[in-house]
Amino acid sequence: MARHHHHHVNRTIEQVTDRNIESILCSEDARWHRTPAVYRAIVRISAACGTVGFLIANAVFFAAWVAINEWVVAFDPYPYTFLLFGVSIEAIFLAILILISQNIAAAESERRHHLDLQINLLAERETTAVMRLLVKMAERLDVPQEDQAEVRQFAHDTDPAGVMEQIARAETRHTQHAVQE
Repeated sequence: MARHHHHHVNRTIEQVTDRNIESILCSEDARWHRTPAVYRAIVRISAACGTVGFLIANAVFFAAWVAINEWVVAFDPYPYTFLLFGVSIEAIFLAILILISQNIAAAESERRHHLDLQINLLAERETTAVMRLLVKMAERLDVPQEDQAEVRQFAHDTDPAGVMEQIARAETRHTQHAVQE
């Protein structure tokens, strides 16, 4: 019999995490219910079409169509013009459904990305405030300068736009080096 090992998380952290998760899930549920019914239906249809069951159903349907036309009654004889017409329409509609679903998923992903970014910026701001306080406390307690050096370097606001520009420059350099090699 296998034993389950549960990782124990600090109870306070667990409660905060549970509240945060519940808050985000409730927010996403509310947004989902505000989404027009046609879009909700498209997401559900796309999810159903993206399964092995749908693949098998298509394979069985096509095989049955060919078998019936070959051995029972030739209502759409080879080259199965009507079947090809139906398959083309199915492909077009599936492609559109997938694109709409991807757009909805991309919008949700973008919202989560913005949430991540805002929380990270807030955490950075809070950390900077704590570091500034530590520097002042270190000065009062006569902590040697060399022990304060690293904290002092980080005890200032980070400019998000400046960091983005730095990332863009690094990406450009990396791409140029990759092309040269």
